[in-house]
Amino acid sequence: MRASSQRIKEDVEAIARFTARGPGVNRLSFSPEHLEAIRYVEQQLRPLGFEMQMTPHGNVRFRRQQDGWDRPAVMVGSHLDAVPNGGRFDGVAGVVAAVEVARLLHESREALARPYEVVVFAEEEGARFGGVLTGSQAMVGRLSRDRARELRDAQGTSYLEALGALGVDTAAWEEAVIRPGDVCAYLELHVEQSLVLEQEHVPVGIVTAIAGIRKYQVTYRGVANHAGATPMDLRHDSLVGAAEAILAVSEVAASSPEGPAVATVGWISNSPNVSNVIPGETRFSLDVRDTDPVRLARASEALLARIRDIGARRGLEVAVEQTAATEPVRMSTRVREGLRQAAREAGIPFLEMPSGAGHDAQEMARVTDAGMIFVPSEGGRSHCPEEFTRYEDIALGSEILYRAVLKLGKHK
Repeated sequence: MRASSQRIKEDVEAIARFTARGPGVNRLSFSPEHLEAIRYVEQQLRPLGFEMQMTPHGNVRFRRQQDGWDRPAVMVGSHLDAVPNGGRFDGVAGVVAAVEVARLLHESREALARPYEVVVFAEEEGARFGGVLTGSQAMVGRLSRDRARELRDAQGTSYLEALGALGVDTAAWEEAVIRPGDVCAYLELHVEQSLVLEQEHVPVGIVTAIAGIRKYQVTYRGVANHAGATPMDLRHDSLVGAAEAILAVSEVAASSPEGPAVATVGWISNSPNVSNVIPGETRFSLDVRDTDPVRLARASEALLARIRDIGARRGLEVAVEQTAATEPVRMSTRVREGLRQAAREAGIPFLEMPSGAGHDAQEMARVTDAGMIFVPSEGGRSHCPEEFTRYEDIALGSEILYRAVLKLGKHK
C-alpha cells in the first residue's frame, strides 16, 4: 500500500484553516480552533470505524469500536496545538500521518493482533498554559492534577478549568495514567525543524535519541553610572560582561571535543536600559542540549564556569538560577529496527539522527517502546508562517509508519 500525498495535502490544508486571526497558524489548546481541528480528525476516522475518547488529561484517543479500550495498542500520533504565528506542519504532520496509516490499514484489510490507536496530545507547545508536553506528561503520570491546576493562561484560566468548561471530568486524573504494559509501542512522525535532512538530500530521518536540556537564567550585577563621567577603566558594566559571555557560550559549544552539544542565549534583559547610563544589571538565558547525559552535564558545567570567570574578571556579581532540566531519552532499539526494516522494504532512503527539540515521544518512552521519524523542513524553518514540508515526504514517512505498525501490531 502507498500513502497518498494528495489525501495528506487535503488534511494539512483543512486543519490549517482552523486558526485564530493573525499571520500564520494560531491554535491554542482547547480553543475553538483546536476543537475544530480535533473534530476534523474525528470526521476522517469515524468512517473507518473509529470512536473518540477525550481523557481526563485533555488528550484525545481514537480506536476502532471492535478493538475496545482494554488491550495494549500500537499508538501513533502527535499534537494539533500551535505556537502563536506558527506553521501548518508542526504536530499536524504527525497527526495526519497517523490518520493516513489508519486509512492504509482499512484499505489493505491487514489483520493485527494489537489494536491500532491514533492519539492527539494536548498542550505540547505550552503556548497557552506555559507547560510544554503537558498532555503527554499527564498521560504517563509525570504531571499531577494539582500541578495542572496551577498552570494558567494569560486570562487566569487554569488547565483544569479549561477542561471543565469542555465538560471533561478530571476527577479520574490519576486513574487515567498509562503505565508500562498499557501501550504496545508509540510512533511519531514530526517535521525535522532543522536543515540536516534537506542538506543531505534524504527524505526521512530515524531518531536515535531526544536531547536533554538544561536551562538557566544568569544575572550580572555591576554598577550603574554616568556614561560620560565614568572612565572606561573604572566601570563595572554588566552588559559588556554579558556580551562577552554570550560570545563565549557560542565559542565553547562549537569547540566542544566531546560531541554535539549545542548552547544558546535567546533572551536578554538590561537595566536601566538607558542610552546615557552604564548598565548595572543584565540578565540572560542559557539553553544547553545534548543527547548524552554525561556530555550534557560537562557542557553545562564548562559554560557556567566560563560565565562566572568573565563576571569575576570584570568585577561583576554573578548569580545563576537553573530554570528547567530534562534528561536525554533514547528511542527504543526494537522500534528503531522496525522503522529501519520498513524503510528498506519500501526502498526509502533514511538517515539516523538525534533530535535537539523535545517531543511527546520522549514522555511516551517512559512507559513503552517509542520511536520517531523526521521528514525534512524546507530551509529548516519552523514555528513560523514560512514553515513547509513537502507532502510527498510526509507520504513517504507515513508509508514507513504503516509498515512499522504492521510489524509491531502482528505480534502479541
